[in-house]
Amino acid sequence: MQKPLTDFPTGSVVRIAGIDGGRQARSRMLAMGMTPGCPVTVLAGGPTGCRVRVRGSEVVLCCGLAGKIMAVADDSDEGPRCNCCPGPRARAI
Repeated sequence: MQKPLTDFPTGSVVRIAGIDGGRQARSRMLAMGMTPGCPVTVLAGGPTGCRVRVRGSEVVLCCGLAGKIMAVADDSDEGPRCNCCPGPRARAI
């Protein structure tokens, strides 16, 4: 089930399912490497924002941007999977 990134607890490994935002928000997220299907590790989360690891980099997102990123649990069959991560069940590094 898709839910905002802010709803996942610290330590969760999720995949980005989509970005519910305007062109500017989508562009900003894509520029940071947060593409649909990409695995992300939630390092610190909550309703005030998130610190995540994506593609080997740590990114801090305010609650507004983090709330626009829709994600699914990495072990879920729902949502897209990226082509750049090896293996059928890619994990964030």
